[in-house]
Amino acid sequence: MKHDIAELLPYYANGTLDAADRVRVEAELAACPSCSDELHELEQLGAALRERADAVTPLPPNVLDDALARIGTSPSAVLATRVRTAWWGAPARYATAAVLVVGFGAGAFAAYHAHLADVATKGDGTAPAVVADNTSVYRVSPGPRSAGISQMKTASHDQFVRGAPVPQSEAAVAKQHRLAKTGHIEIIVPGVEASIVRVRAMTRDNDGELTALDDANPRTAGAVHGAQMTIEVPAARLDGTLDALATLGTVQNRAINAEDVDATIVDQEARLRNLRREETDLRALMDKGGKVEEILSVQEQLSDVRGQIEQLDAQHQHDVHRVATSTITVELTEERANATPAQPGPTSRIDGAWQSGLNALANAVISLLSAIVWCVAYSPLPLGIAAIAYTAMRIISRKRRTASA
Repeated sequence: MKHDIAELLPYYANGTLDAADRVRVEAELAACPSCSDELHELEQLGAALRERADAVTPLPPNVLDDALARIGTSPSAVLATRVRTAWWGAPARYATAAVLVVGFGAGAFAAYHAHLADVATKGDGTAPAVVADNTSVYRVSPGPRSAGISQMKTASHDQFVRGAPVPQSEAAVAKQHRLAKTGHIEIIVPGVEASIVRVRAMTRDNDGELTALDDANPRTAGAVHGAQMTIEVPAARLDGTLDALATLGTVQNRAINAEDVDATIVDQEARLRNLRREETDLRALMDKGGKVEEILSVQEQLSDVRGQIEQLDAQHQHDVHRVATSTITVELTEERANATPAQPGPTSRIDGAWQSGLNALANAVISLLSAIVWCVAYSPLPLGIAAIAYTAMRIISRKRRTASA
């Protein structure tokens, strides 16, 4: 028969009952032989378990601490530990480091070559210009509408409209590229006022005109007198005028820019021809007469065509004028005598070294930033490869654990 103290017998056998429950159990044991037999069996079982426990080699003292620590660790920390201690962790880290090093190197190499390309090419897409004293530099840039335009050449606009034959000399010129040239020259002169007078005389001698003059007299004793002039001369006399201007003093900079407007002029002339033909057809319709609505519609179309012709003709005349004449910008700077030239001393050498160091530091920072930008741009590739490798390793590890289980 089961008694109420049966559940207290295991605790009584190992000595973990309190005094009140212990008195109850002892009173019941004195009166119940079955409870005494059950207690005897429990004591024998406990003795056997203690004997087996004593026979087992004792565990190190840190095993329990490690087990408790693992139980209290979060799943994310356990996963990070497994990834860090996996057999493929070290190769993956080395591969990632190699990819980053190669990426940084490629980015730096590309940034360096991009910098060289920027230095070797001007912003307008032309070839690098070499400017020296008394040296003319030509930069020819294609004009708009150059693609898809036929290479037909015509004479001047008036002859095109009248249909007059083109002289042999003009036809030979028409076969060449029509260039709109502009010149620029910077000169150090002994006196600005006298040089302005000489520039005006040279302009008149070359059948040119003075279109702008900016003569700023110095307001302080230390200021330098300078002036800027803009002149227009016939295109055929551009080089001769620059050579004459170079005799005013010491040339600091001299350049010639040329823009190919031949395709633009040809396109304008073709459009003018079509518009004039359309105007003639509309006038013929006006002469036939008809309903008031039709006449008003034709008159409105004729007005639109007339406006397009005048606008396009003005642009055409401007482009032809640009080819026929060349604009030269002349910058004059008064020469200043220096009786006591400065001698490089320790201070100037230190300043030069400081400036050189700052320039080198700036170049290094720019190169580093460019490399970082390149690495950020190419970072999805190594990150994607690393994610694929990590996923593959997880799948392989999971299959291994399943097979071993």
